[in-house]
Amino acid sequence: MAKPEPIPPRPYRKPVLAYTVGDIPTELMAVIRIEWLKKGVPTEIEEYQIEECPDAHAQFEYVVGTALRQGADVCVLTQYQPVDLGVQE
Repeated sequence: MAKPEPIPPRPYRKPVLAYTVGDIPTELMAVIRIEWLKKGVPTEIEEYQIEECPDAHAQFEYVVGTALRQGADVCVLTQYQPVDLGVQE
């Protein structure tokens, strides 16, 4: 039986941040989906809902920043403009 050919690793690429301003329940600040990649192939998807609270901005910065630094793609849905949450274009 022949061995399957190994999948070559994909070249490094910058993580993608998709940011959408839209309607979500008012008790939520943001809905964040994170797509974790292994060797350039999606392996896991997580979803976080950040509720409106005094430390919501800090939670947002931590979750999104950590995921991007670790190479994951991030998709954000919120009612806030990017500048309000410290997102650079």
